[in-house]
Amino acid sequence: MKWFDNAKTVRRSWRPLIIAGLLMIMLALAWLPLGDLAPGQRSNKPFLYVTYSVAEPSSAALEDILFDIEQRIRARHEWRLLEQQEAYGWVLEVEVRQDKLLQLNGLLQAPTDKLHAESMQRFRIQGVPDTYGALPEQYVKVLIDLIKNGHETQSDL
Repeated sequence: MKWFDNAKTVRRSWRPLIIAGLLMIMLALAWLPLGDLAPGQRSNKPFLYVTYSVAEPSSAALEDILFDIEQRIRARHEWRLLEQQEAYGWVLEVEVRQDKLLQLNGLLQAPTDKLHAESMQRFRIQGVPDTYGALPEQYVKVLIDLIKNGHETQSDL
Protein backbone atom coordinates (compact mmCIF):
# COMPACT_ATOMS: atom_id res chain seq x y z
CA MET A 1 0.00 0.00 0.00
CA LYS A 2 2.88 2.29 0.63
CA TRP A 3 3.90 2.23 -3.02
CA PHE A 4 0.35 2.98 -4.15
CA ASP A 5 0.14 6.05 -1.87
CA ASN A 6 3.44 7.35 -3.23
CA ALA A 7 2.19 6.95 -6.83
CA LYS A 8 -0.90 9.04 -6.06
CA THR A 9 1.24 11.74 -4.46
CA VAL A 10 3.62 11.83 -7.40
CA ARG A 11 0.75 11.95 -9.87
CA ARG A 12 -0.87 14.82 -7.96
CA SER A 13 2.38 16.79 -7.79
CA TRP A 14 2.90 16.55 -11.59
CA ARG A 15 -0.63 17.62 -12.48
CA PRO A 16 -0.13 21.40 -11.81
CA LEU A 17 3.11 21.36 -13.79
CA ILE A 18 1.48 19.66 -16.74
CA ILE A 19 -1.45 22.09 -16.69
CA ALA A 20 0.92 25.08 -16.47
CA GLY A 21 2.98 23.70 -19.37
CA LEU A 22 -0.11 23.22 -21.52
CA LEU A 23 -1.24 26.77 -20.78
CA MET A 24 2.17 28.13 -21.77
CA ILE A 25 2.07 26.20 -25.04
CA MET A 26 -1.44 27.46 -25.80
CA LEU A 27 -0.40 31.07 -25.12
CA ALA A 28 2.67 30.71 -27.33
CA LEU A 29 0.57 29.30 -30.18
CA ALA A 30 -2.00 32.06 -29.79
CA TRP A 31 0.73 34.72 -29.89
CA LEU A 32 2.61 33.42 -32.94
CA PRO A 33 1.39 34.37 -36.41
CA LEU A 34 -0.29 31.59 -38.31
CA GLY A 35 1.56 32.21 -41.57
CA ASP A 36 -1.35 33.76 -43.42
CA LEU A 37 0.11 37.27 -43.20
CA ALA A 38 1.22 38.99 -46.38
CA PRO A 39 4.97 39.65 -46.65
CA GLY A 40 4.36 43.37 -46.19
CA GLN A 41 2.66 42.69 -42.85
CA ARG A 42 5.42 40.46 -41.45
CA SER A 43 7.84 43.32 -40.87
CA ASN A 44 7.52 46.75 -39.35
CA LYS A 45 10.21 48.04 -41.73
CA PRO A 46 9.17 49.34 -45.13
CA PHE A 47 10.17 47.35 -48.21
CA LEU A 48 11.98 49.16 -51.03
CA TYR A 49 12.55 48.26 -54.68
CA VAL A 50 15.13 50.44 -56.46
CA THR A 51 16.01 50.98 -60.13
CA TYR A 52 19.08 52.95 -61.19
CA SER A 53 19.79 54.83 -64.41
CA VAL A 54 22.25 57.35 -65.84
CA ALA A 55 20.97 59.90 -68.35
CA GLU A 56 22.81 60.18 -71.64
CA PRO A 57 25.60 60.99 -72.24
CA SER A 58 26.97 58.61 -69.64
CA SER A 59 30.42 59.09 -68.13
CA ALA A 60 32.61 57.33 -65.61
CA ALA A 61 32.02 60.10 -63.07
CA LEU A 62 28.24 59.70 -63.32
CA GLU A 63 28.56 55.91 -63.02
CA ASP A 64 30.69 56.38 -59.88
CA ILE A 65 28.07 58.66 -58.34
CA LEU A 66 25.32 56.16 -59.17
CA PHE A 67 27.41 53.38 -57.60
CA ASP A 68 27.90 55.54 -54.48
CA ILE A 69 24.12 56.06 -54.17
CA GLU A 70 23.49 52.34 -54.66
CA GLN A 71 25.98 51.39 -51.94
CA ARG A 72 24.56 53.95 -49.52
CA ILE A 73 21.02 52.63 -50.07
CA ARG A 74 22.13 49.01 -49.60
CA ALA A 75 23.98 49.88 -46.38
CA ARG A 76 20.94 51.43 -44.69
CA HIS A 77 18.95 49.46 -42.14
CA GLU A 78 15.74 51.56 -42.25
CA TRP A 79 14.16 49.39 -44.92
CA ARG A 80 14.29 45.95 -46.51
CA LEU A 81 15.35 45.83 -50.15
CA LEU A 82 13.30 43.83 -52.64
CA GLU A 83 14.69 41.96 -55.66
CA GLN A 84 11.55 42.59 -57.72
CA GLN A 85 8.71 45.08 -57.58
CA GLU A 86 5.88 44.07 -55.23
CA ALA A 87 2.58 45.76 -54.36
CA TYR A 88 3.54 46.06 -50.68
CA GLY A 89 6.89 47.76 -51.38
CA TRP A 90 7.98 51.31 -52.07
CA VAL A 91 9.39 51.87 -55.57
CA LEU A 92 12.31 54.23 -56.09
CA GLU A 93 13.68 55.29 -59.47
CA VAL A 94 17.13 56.88 -59.21
CA GLU A 95 18.43 58.90 -62.14
CA VAL A 96 21.78 60.68 -62.36
CA ARG A 97 22.25 63.37 -65.00
CA GLN A 98 24.59 66.25 -65.64
CA ASP A 99 23.79 69.43 -67.53
CA LYS A 100 25.29 72.56 -66.02
CA LEU A 101 24.77 71.07 -62.56
CA LEU A 102 24.88 67.49 -61.35
CA GLN A 103 21.31 66.32 -60.71
CA LEU A 104 20.25 63.33 -58.66
CA ASN A 105 16.56 62.77 -59.44
CA GLY A 106 14.26 60.50 -57.51
CA LEU A 107 10.74 59.26 -58.09
CA LEU A 108 9.31 57.53 -55.03
CA GLN A 109 6.01 55.62 -55.22
CA ALA A 110 4.14 54.47 -52.15
CA PRO A 111 2.98 50.85 -51.84
CA THR A 112 -0.17 50.25 -53.82
CA ASP A 113 -1.76 47.71 -51.48
CA LYS A 114 -2.30 50.20 -48.63
CA LEU A 115 -3.53 53.20 -50.58
CA HIS A 116 -6.27 53.23 -53.16
CA ALA A 117 -4.87 56.31 -54.89
CA GLU A 118 -1.31 56.04 -56.12
CA SER A 119 1.02 58.34 -54.22
CA MET A 120 4.18 59.68 -55.90
CA GLN A 121 6.89 61.94 -54.61
CA ARG A 122 9.50 63.52 -56.88
CA PHE A 123 12.67 64.99 -55.44
CA ARG A 124 15.95 66.35 -56.77
CA ILE A 125 19.34 67.03 -55.27
CA GLN A 126 21.61 69.15 -57.41
CA GLY A 127 24.94 70.90 -57.05
CA VAL A 128 28.04 72.21 -58.74
CA PRO A 129 30.89 69.88 -59.64
CA ASP A 130 32.78 70.72 -56.43
CA THR A 131 29.99 69.15 -54.31
CA TYR A 132 29.88 65.72 -55.97
CA GLY A 133 30.95 63.95 -52.78
CA ALA A 134 28.17 65.39 -50.62
CA LEU A 135 25.27 64.97 -53.03
CA PRO A 136 24.76 61.18 -52.67
CA GLU A 137 24.72 61.56 -48.87
CA GLN A 138 22.09 64.32 -49.10
CA TYR A 139 20.07 62.20 -51.54
CA VAL A 140 19.90 59.26 -49.14
CA LYS A 141 19.01 61.54 -46.20
CA VAL A 142 16.06 62.97 -48.13
CA LEU A 143 15.02 59.46 -49.16
CA ILE A 144 15.11 58.24 -45.55
CA ASP A 145 12.91 61.13 -44.42
CA LEU A 146 10.38 60.61 -47.21
CA ILE A 147 10.01 56.89 -46.62
CA LYS A 148 9.93 57.27 -42.83
CA ASN A 149 7.21 59.93 -42.95
CA GLY A 150 5.20 58.05 -45.58
CA HIS A 151 5.47 54.72 -43.75
CA GLU A 152 4.37 56.29 -40.44
CA THR A 153 1.43 57.97 -42.18
CA GLN A 154 0.36 54.67 -43.76
CA SER A 155 0.76 52.84 -40.46
CA ASP A 156 -1.56 55.32 -38.77
CA LEU A 157 -4.38 54.60 -41.26
